[in-house]
Amino acid sequence: MFKVRILPYGELPDEVKSQLCGYVHGEFILIYHKDKLIFWKSDDIEPEDVRFCRDLSWVPEIIDEAYKLGLEDGNSLDYID
Repeated sequence: MFKVRILPYGELPDEVKSQLCGYVHGEFILIYHKDKLIFWKSDDIEPEDVRFCRDLSWVPEIIDEAYKLGLEDGNSLDYID
């Protein structure tokens, strides 16, 4: 089962904060699979810097990965929490 959270820096778990180099602006997306953090990414956007030219090439990749994990879960007997 997937859980997606969007959090500000102050609410991030320590495992993510420890990988950041002082970046505290913007929002962060965290994706969990079976309660294990499998992906996190910052939007790296301060409100005054929002533009339509941001690199969001990672989005299709993570959707594809989620799909594959969902197929694995669907074929497994232990996918129900």
